[in-house]
Amino acid sequence: MRNLITLKVDLESGYVPMSGTSVIATFTLTAAHTNTQDAVLEGTDGKEIPVAPGTQYYFERVDLSKIKVKSKAGESMLVVGHSAE
Repeated sequence: MRNLITLKVDLESGYVPMSGTSVIATFTLTAAHTNTQDAVLEGTDGKEIPVAPGTQYYFERVDLSKIKVKSKAGESMLVVGHSAE
């Protein structure tokens, strides 16, 4: 059975995981349109990927705890999707 996942994650200047526990999910990751600067997504290879306000990325069967994003305090990321298991 799949469960709905909706999260608003408040960002900080250091990397913040999208989930504190392991959650395998299919979801859309969105940088809030109210953000005032690009957020930074940490790639699996350690490279930084800029994410402009309002930008959306689609992920299939990915562990939310492995996705880490940073920006300035007060910015946020949104996650909407469903559990994959």
